Amino acid sequence: MKKIISFFFVAAMVTLVACGGKKSDMLAGSWKLGDMSMPDAMPKDIPDSIKTKMEAQQKAMLDDMKKSATFDFNKDGTYSVKMMGKETKGKWKLSDDGAKLSMQDDGTEKDKEMTSDVVELSASKLVFAMVQAGSKSTITLVK
Repeated sequence: MKKIISFFFVAAMVTLVACGGKKSDMLAGSWKLGDMSMPDAMPKDIPDSIKTKMEAQQKAMLDDMKKSATFDFNKDGTYSVKMMGKETKGKWKLSDDGAKLSMQDDGTEKDKEMTSDVVELSASKLVFAMVQAGSKSTITLVK
């Protein structure tokens, strides 16, 4: 009986170690834009007719971005984002607990580091939230 219990204990430990690993390893790879929400982007005091048109334009733009936007997080801590005909490169870092994703642009905004809250991170899905220019946004990436 002790041998059977020991076997299951060892098997469980091997499974935990094999399934574990660093969260940054899950982040590394190529991702596509799955969704983006910006609830604060729409002014609250605009007429409904204009709001409807703006929402339709935002949806069309998001649909276009979903077709072509890519996010590549390399294991060496560099990234490349291609969106709307532009490419941004820089460095990324994920906190040890996987709760914060920091990205620093190599281009014109070298001194500006953007830190986002990681809402969800799995092998196939990344959801992060940020506040930029006073507006909240949530971005979902999928592999």
